Amino acid sequence: MDISIMESCRTGTEEYTEGLVWGLHRVGTSVVGMGRPGAAILPNQPCLGLNHRSHRAWWRKWWWENLGIMMAPRNVDLIHIPYMAHPPRPLAVPVVVTVHDLIPFRLASYHHRLRERMYFDMVRRRLPQATALVAISQATLQDVDDFFPGLASKVTVIPNGVHPTFFQPVRVEQMDALLRELRLIKRPRILYVGGYDERKNVQTLVKAAQEVFDRRRDGELVLVGALHQPQMVRLVSELGMERHSVLTPSVSRLSLAALYQASDIFAFPSTYEGFGLGPAQALAAGVPVVASNIPAVSEVVGEAGILVSPRSVQEWVQALQRVLESPALSQKMVARGKARAEDFAWERVALQYQKLYGRLVR
Repeated sequence: MDISIMESCRTGTEEYTEGLVWGLHRVGTSVVGMGRPGAAILPNQPCLGLNHRSHRAWWRKWWWENLGIMMAPRNVDLIHIPYMAHPPRPLAVPVVVTVHDLIPFRLASYHHRLRERMYFDMVRRRLPQATALVAISQATLQDVDDFFPGLASKVTVIPNGVHPTFFQPVRVEQMDALLRELRLIKRPRILYVGGYDERKNVQTLVKAAQEVFDRRRDGELVLVGALHQPQMVRLVSELGMERHSVLTPSVSRLSLAALYQASDIFAFPSTYEGFGLGPAQALAAGVPVVASNIPAVSEVVGEAGILVSPRSVQEWVQALQRVLESPALSQKMVARGKARAEDFAWERVALQYQKLYGRLVR
């Protein structure tokens, strides 16, 4: 079976596309790319062997979704669009669309510009034309049902996957080099990986970590990718957390795996997600997870971590303290987390996609 997947490397959609292509390759489904004529997809290479495009003009995206996709190669059995988009009319082959979340529909602050509203109005009109939809969590399926009445019958829930790098131990010398480079020297070490927009709710974690470190008189909160986020620099300064906070630049996947494995807790305070990739990666890497008890993240973490109300600083303080004060609990969480993370191995996830594709291609 030949599947065509629209490609875009390093946004969440790109991470997903890379992992899916890798997983499909491992289970014997061949994939060809669209959008870069003559560029071969290399499943075992970072970013699928494609050169990263740092800037994409909005009109290029518009052209591709409205016109470019209509030139889909004739020798494929199915087209998979790995984010919420669809061309103006049905195509000659089945089209699968992945719905990661309904942020633009669920959260009004994320579509305040006219161009954004027009784009998502277009998505609302076109999405029903897809042959099948994939929701990456039951929570996202519920969102689809809320905002696209009647489409739930087209939806298959398949979780997001975790790259194999996060399941593998990082070499000691690589770990030491990274810790020296980032000047990470304090314990306990609490790690956050994710975005810094409003729904990520990182300020609650910073306040909770401040109280935990004050009680313990030491520790550091590592905020990955926050170095160039002015609002985070300002927040850390306003709370007097400079001594206990490390704001890093963006890091490579291997460095990220090392940071997970070098931390005592991974914390994830988001108020809305379609899945929760950070917690899934942390489970695979073997670090105890404390996360928000919102639906999508609860699905990912299950009983392998501690779930708390996202806005309650005191619940966060209590949960963080509980893990830090009990090595036995920490070890139990690590063991449960690793077992839970196996459900998100890309080979296992790809088999579910392969089954879906098989139902659609006759």
